[in-house]
Amino acid sequence: MASEAPDAESIRIARSIPWSSFGRNTVASRVGKSLLPIGIFNFDLPKYESDKPIPTVTSRSAGFENYLINIVGTAIQAGDAKLVTCAHVIEGVLQTKRKGYVLASSWRTNALVHQPYPFSHALRYIDPRTNEVNAAVDLAVVPLPARNEPHLPYDVPIVQWGDSTKLGVGDPVLLAGFPYGTQLFRMAQTNRGVVQPSFFDGVISAIIPATKPSETRLLQISAAVAGGISGGAVIDIRTGGVVGMVTSGLTGPQGYLHPVTYAIPSEIIYPYTRRITFQTTGGVRGIDDWRRRLVHLKRYVREKLWRDR
Repeated sequence: MASEAPDAESIRIARSIPWSSFGRNTVASRVGKSLLPIGIFNFDLPKYESDKPIPTVTSRSAGFENYLINIVGTAIQAGDAKLVTCAHVIEGVLQTKRKGYVLASSWRTNALVHQPYPFSHALRYIDPRTNEVNAAVDLAVVPLPARNEPHLPYDVPIVQWGDSTKLGVGDPVLLAGFPYGTQLFRMAQTNRGVVQPSFFDGVISAIIPATKPSETRLLQISAAVAGGISGGAVIDIRTGGVVGMVTSGLTGPQGYLHPVTYAIPSEIIYPYTRRITFQTTGGVRGIDDWRRRLVHLKRYVREKLWRDR
């Protein structure tokens, strides 16, 4: 028996339902626009050519899930042409022996578009106490000279940094990133393949002071997190500012996730990212340097974690 065409009331109801909406703008969603998955693709992407159409895969394309990025961690848009993530995330990309990418999202003609951007370098944390690389601090800056062009928009806003020195035990925070990596977007039977950050609430359960010259303070947060959220944001719910970056969580036997997560405070991240400036045309420009000189650029290049092969 053939189904009847929808009547006027059914059509009215169907039109009133926000089928493709991501919800209203909130403190969390605004920060989420500044977060990008970082990882690799299991195939070689075609080289971008400005005089040719950009290859496109949609959610209706056959086997489109095979084209999803293999997420290793999360990156934060820390400033113009620079991202920040965990050093161990960069090392994870290194171990795959493939080119690293971040996945930027933008709206075009009522569609959410994901555009991959390759990166070729990452810079270790230079400790201002010693003027040397401090490998004990799980922090790296990724230059990403992406330009916002009409045919290839880069709509990722720079995150608003908060003041971690004003945090205290018991303060409410949100954690945001891409836990479980790409697998999270394949777990459900429906609505699959929509890559977007997830959010978790918690409180500052402890603030751990540095006990050695190589250490920083750490934020301890009462939330359980999974792999993929490394490099994610810690958000002050009251101000919307990012007050830290997730580095690790406590995992027990059989992979049980304990509600204990650690993060580097923004008091470490923000000053470091400010010291580094890049040209959005494609190269390192110099260092705004707390009285340092351009000659120190050689140190950053020499100590980079990752270079294009």
